[in-house]
Parts: sequence; C-alpha cells; structure tokens
Amino acid sequence: MGCLNQMQLNIRQIAYPALDHQPVEIVERKGRGHPDSICDALAEGLSLALARFYREHFESILHHNVDKVLLSGGSAQPSFGGGAVVEPIDLYLAGRAVQEFQGTRIPLEKLAVDVSRDWLRSHLHALDPDKHVRVHCLIRSGSPDLVALFGRQRETGTWLANDTSCGVGFAPFTELEQIVYRVERHFNRVARKTAQRAVGEDIKVMGVRCGGAIHLTIAVALIGRFLGGIEDYARQKAGLAERAAQSARCFTDREVSVDVNVADDLARQQIYLTVTGTSAEAGDDGEAGRGNRANGLITPYRLMTLESVAGKNPVSHVGKLYNLAAGLMADALVRLLPGVTEAGVVLVSQIGQPIATPQLIDVQVRTADARALNDLRGPIDDIVQQQLANLGDLWKALLDGRMGSDRWPFRCGNLTLKSCQGEYLREREEMVRGIEVEARDTETWTGRSRFAPAVMEAMRCVPRHRFVPPSEEAVAYINGPLAIGHGQTISQPYMVALMTDLAEIDGDDAVLEVGTGSGYQAAVLAELASELYTIERVPALAEAAGRRLRALGYGNVQSRLGDGYEGWREQAPFDAIVVTAAAGEVPPPLVAQLSRGGRMVIPVNQGAYSQELKLIVKDQAGRVSERSILPVAFVPLKRSVER
Repeated sequence: MGCLNQMQLNIRQIAYPALDHQPVEIVERKGRGHPDSICDALAEGLSLALARFYREHFESILHHNVDKVLLSGGSAQPSFGGGAVVEPIDLYLAGRAVQEFQGTRIPLEKLAVDVSRDWLRSHLHALDPDKHVRVHCLIRSGSPDLVALFGRQRETGTWLANDTSCGVGFAPFTELEQIVYRVERHFNRVARKTAQRAVGEDIKVMGVRCGGAIHLTIAVALIGRFLGGIEDYARQKAGLAERAAQSARCFTDREVSVDVNVADDLARQQIYLTVTGTSAEAGDDGEAGRGNRANGLITPYRLMTLESVAGKNPVSHVGKLYNLAAGLMADALVRLLPGVTEAGVVLVSQIGQPIATPQLIDVQVRTADARALNDLRGPIDDIVQQQLANLGDLWKALLDGRMGSDRWPFRCGNLTLKSCQGEYLREREEMVRGIEVEARDTETWTGRSRFAPAVMEAMRCVPRHRFVPPSEEAVAYINGPLAIGHGQTISQPYMVALMTDLAEIDGDDAVLEVGTGSGYQAAVLAELASELYTIERVPALAEAAGRRLRALGYGNVQSRLGDGYEGWREQAPFDAIVVTAAAGEVPPPLVAQLSRGGRMVIPVNQGAYSQELKLIVKDQAGRVSERSILPVAFVPLKRSVER
C-alpha cells in the first residue's frame, strides 16, 4: 500500500477465481419500462434538465439533488385488440434544488412535469403520458447552509465530497453479463419498431449460469391492442424466446435455454397482458435506486454498492461520481494495459475533502502471471491519476449525452475520458487536423464544413495502427487508404469520418456495417452506437478483425461471415447502415432492413470508372429518398463468400 497525494492507493492481484470459472453466477437487468427503471430515468433526466437550465441562465450548475422518485402503480383492464387504463399511474418527484437565484425564479414544477412526460412519450411507445400518468412535484429548496457551501465551492472551483461514501466498478463483463445486458437492449430496440409494437418496454431478464449451462428467465409486458388473440400472444412469446436464444449465442458457446413469461396459464388466458407496455399500470410500484446499478446490471456475485447515481448532482455528489469513475478506471485498466484481463475498483470518499482526493482507492487486477503486477504498478497509478483528474469534467459528458449511467460502457460507445493515450499521439492529432481541412475543402459536395465532435473524438481515439499490417504501422495515420491483403483496403480516415458523420449515430442506435475488413470502420462506429453488427465475406479478414475488436474491448460488436448484400435479417431493423464497398445498385434487402427514420451510407458504382457516395434516408412514413454526396473510389461489393 502506498501514499498518493494523501490518498491510499492499494493495488493487488485478484485472489479469487474468475467469475466465468465459478460454478454459479446470477445476473439481472430491469428494462427501461420497469417501474424502478422509470423512476431512475426520470430522476436523472430532471437533474440534467436542471443543470442545463442553471448553466444557460446563470453560467454554472447550482445545488440540487433530485434522487427521490416514487411510482405508485395505477389500474388497468387490458384486452386483446384494446384495453383501458382505469386509474392513472402517480409519479412523485422529490428532493432538493435551488428554486430562486439572482432574482430569477426557476420553473421547477414545469421542468419536472415536462421532463417526465417527454421521457415517457419518447421511451414507452404505448403509454400516453397526458392520460395515463399524473406527475407530482414535491421538490423543495435546499438548506441555506448547503446551498451556501455549494456556492462557495463553485466560486473556488474546488469541489468537496458531500458525503462519506463509496463507488465501485469492474470490467470486463462476463459472458452471462453480456448476454443479460444485450438481450434486454435488443428487445427494447426492437420494441420501438412498427413490426414489434406488441412488445412493451417493461422487460426484465434474469440470467442464471449453473455449471456450463445458462438459463434466461424473461418477463415481457405484451400489449393487448396489438395482438389478435391468445394464439397471437403465444406466437409472440415463442418468437421472443427464440430471439433471446439467438442473441445469447453470439456471446457464448455454452448451452442456453430461455423461458418467457413463465407465470402464464394460456388455457385460462391468465397472461402478462398490458395496455401501456409496463406493469406500472396495474399496481406494480417503483422507486429510484432499487433497480440496475450504474453499469446497467444487478450483479450479486460482483463488487457492488447500494449507492445509486440517478438524480444526484453531477459536480460534487460522490455517490454518482465515484461509481462512474470506478467503472471508467476498471474499463481503462483492462483496455489499455496488456496482460490485465480483469479489474475491480473501489473508491471511498471522505466528507468535506476534495472529490479528486479519495481517502482510499482499492484496485484489484487479474493477470496471467502474478509476478507481472509489480511492472504494472506504475501504469495502473497513471490511469488512476488520469481518471481522478477527469472527475471535474464528468458533468460535461453527462450534460451533452456523451456519457450516461445504466448502460455499459458509460460512454456512448467505448471511449473513456482522454483515452487517447499511448502510441502515435502526434500522428493522431495530425490525422485529425487533416480530416478537418478536407472536411472544409469538400463542403461544396457534402454540405458539412465540420464533423460532429463525437465522430472526431472517435477518430482521435481509435488506435488505427492496430488495424493495419505491421509493415504499414508507421504510416497508419496518414490520411489515405492502405492495403490490408486479400485485395481489400482500410479506408482513408477522412472517408471513415465522413461516412460515420453522415450516418448520424447516437448512443441508442443499432448499426449494420457491410464489409468488416480490418475492423477499423467497425471500431469507429462501435464508439458511437449501442450495438454494431458487421458482415465480412473473406474468412481470414473476418476472423482477424473479430480477434482484434475483442482484444480492444469492443463488447458491443457482433460479426458474421456472409453476403453483405443480403444484410442481417435476424437482427434487423437497423437505425443506420454503413457499406464500405461499392455496389452496382443500392441493395433492396438493405433498404428493407433500414428502420423508419434510419440512414444508409453506401458507395454506388454509377459506371465503369466512377462511383458516388450516396445517403439513403427512410422517413417515418417509410418513404425512401437518396442524395449523392461526392465521387469516391471503393473496392467492389462482391456477393459470394470466399472459400
């Protein structure tokens, strides 16, 4: 144990067997429509809305903690083809917040009601927040002493821990953790699509691994007005079970079995049927802090804390900041340090002390050789220090949506704060500057003089030298294409950035890439998307790219060998599709697999010697339009899988 800026930093080898090798593992995730998840989402949404309001009007974030939300369930009469909510759901938002500052009254109640109804309208497709929900704002002003203390800290820029508390984080996810997390995310992505309107957002997945077998018990609120009868309900159940099993098998070779809505009695029509897609309509209550932990899972066999993050202010509340920081540290240790296969971090605060100076940091790592730990102490120390230095910037990432809790990784992809460390720093910055110059030069064609900050951050942080042959590593960051073998190339960085920017990906999107190649474009897309599905026709490239992406920690990527022209029907629809080879036409199967509101970026061969990059957009009514962006040169999109 050593001393680090008056902190105790303890670095040790993980002594217990890896969880994947233990005889039993249990993992749970409550989906976005679960009453507890609703409470967490509304608490966090109100905190962020308050923080944005304070900054817009007063140029700084004022004191608030709005982490107390209670949901009192309503009453409903569901039925096939219809149904009605008899008694609305009641939502009670409580906590403390500055309500008046510098003579300006903050419209706290309006903010609370608007934020709640907007979130419900956007995330629960069958619930009408104006008819089915009553919102009660019980937020009061903070105590004068706490408000004054918060104000003094804001003026000095030195934030002090508001509590003696702890935060925990671990990485990477086990197979079961990946499965439970991804199955719920997949179902709730599909639930927003027209083809799956009967699937409500109240989805709970309980995963149990006993020995070598995995069993998933899934509760899914099905919506009566989109179902024709009991046979239709039974078909939906069977289809969901099969989809869950397919999704699970992408992450494991173990035996997987699935049960959906096991309490049903189909013969008596005693089934999990709802009007709104959430059990909150029928007396199931909820409360903030009772659901998923910061990383989106409930993991009783892991490091865990009961400290929740939702609704707590993002600048000084250690209950939020330390859970996020511990997760970022653990993720960075595994992703950035060769030889570290697992990490767990515990941060302990001391009330009144600077938040960047915890009283204890306990870092546990697993390495293949315990003797290697001594050589890793310096790099581990560096990563810990870096993340502590970033604590003061976490609020910025939370407010602009680049980071959030109840998802993993916390970033809108795999980016960790200031993760652009390591090799080729100068070359990376030169590459980014070259992209910025070319973006301005091509504005006449593209209509974009600059690309989104998140896209440029991904370009800066993805280690391009890891995606080229060793002989090309020294020139990996030159703004041009490079050969990767098998007649294929890794695209010019500018083109990767342009295509990614045109796709307009956000953190909840599922994206299809056609043409994995070395995996570089896949890595950039995976930094921004929730789920990335990528197809490659050359077995050697597909295998190498898969290994490379896994080694770099891209747990949100699924790959397959196949004909990209046909897409990936089982995982469709997709919010965005990016094709990295030139097709003779826009493939109809890909257009069909594009979601309403989705965008496809694809090079199309317009003749023997010319290609055009096209943007295909499908609007909410299902109408498809296309626009030519600029002339390009890509390898051809071939149909057959190489043998």
